[in-house]
Amino acid sequence: MTTIELLDGEAADPYADRIFALYDAVFGRFPDKADWREQLFDRDRVRDGYRLALALDGDRVLGFAWGYRGERGQHWPDLVARTLPELPAEWVRDHFELVELAVDPDARRTGLGGGLHDALLEGLTGRALLGTTLASDDPALRLYKSRGWSTLGHLQDNRQVMGAYLPLPKRG
Repeated sequence: MTTIELLDGEAADPYADRIFALYDAVFGRFPDKADWREQLFDRDRVRDGYRLALALDGDRVLGFAWGYRGERGQHWPDLVARTLPELPAEWVRDHFELVELAVDPDARRTGLGGGLHDALLEGLTGRALLGTTLASDDPALRLYKSRGWSTLGHLQDNRQVMGAYLPLPKRG
């Protein structure tokens, strides 16, 4: 049976190896686990407001989503502010950043991505930002749009910035 747990940064640490295995299978952006931990996972999990939604089937990680409170001086808000100067400044300060969301390919199209998304954002208020593809056939883009996110602007490399006011409307 699959469960979704919401964890803070300290509680996330014991799951790092299993999260990396899925991260690597889905995204493959880091040459090895040590680089991933140093440049992404460990850096993020000590940030203010960090939370991890983790989908587990027994000991197996089927999916994850994480984010934290974003502010100027961090890479993503500064990139967004620099690239989209017309965007009101409120969007790039004191917001929640949805940083990563991944689902095991064998568990897709089961509602797990939506469950992770909703668990991660539950109870949060204010504004939220994320970056995703422009490709209309990408399941992540469909998920975000179905959950009430809207496009705020476009970056280079087929990416866009999406934003939402939290809490998101309840799904009926």
